Amino acid sequence: MTSVPRTSTTLVRRRAALAGALVLAVLVSTLASCGISSEPDANRIEPTDVPFGLLDDKATTTSVEAGRTAEVYLLTKDKLLAVDRSVPDDASLSDLLSLLIAGPTEVEQSLGITSAVPAGTIASVRTSRGTAKVDLTPAFGDIRSGEQLLALAQIVYTLTGQPGIGGVRFSVKGKKATVPLSDGTNSDEALSRDDFEALQPG
Repeated sequence: MTSVPRTSTTLVRRRAALAGALVLAVLVSTLASCGISSEPDANRIEPTDVPFGLLDDKATTTSVEAGRTAEVYLLTKDKLLAVDRSVPDDASLSDLLSLLIAGPTEVEQSLGITSAVPAGTIASVRTSRGTAKVDLTPAFGDIRSGEQLLALAQIVYTLTGQPGIGGVRFSVKGKKATVPLSDGTNSDEALSRDDFEALQPG
């Protein structure tokens, strides 16, 4: 058997050691570039070294929009029906009348619920001494008489359901209007729920 000279064996060992050292150096360099510490033990980070605010013990809050539930009146089988709507805390009487114009939701429509108040028939609404004054547009006169009665009842019931409103007076282009009541008579005075007794919710 041929023996390897001692000098060659020593040279091979040195080269192997040098190669191992180079691999270790590359490994350490790679770990450092990846943000991994080569230190064997974990180091404690002092509170003073933590970025400002990360250690604050503050409760997390969720902002919730304020609002309230308002009762407006729609129709079912030619009778008034009270339904709830979510409105802002500062919702005005005009906002409530807009809900009558918007009418029922899709689900309510599937249940046969309707509204007799069409768009373009209410010009404005204001209050004076506990009475809501609703100014109608001339387009309101184009509504069939039976539908007019239902629309007026919706408006009166919805507005008198608000705090401080005891009656509703109607006008057209600022002039006092005479409107039909559920008993077959007409009136140009402030109206209350009693004037639409025949249409009251069941």
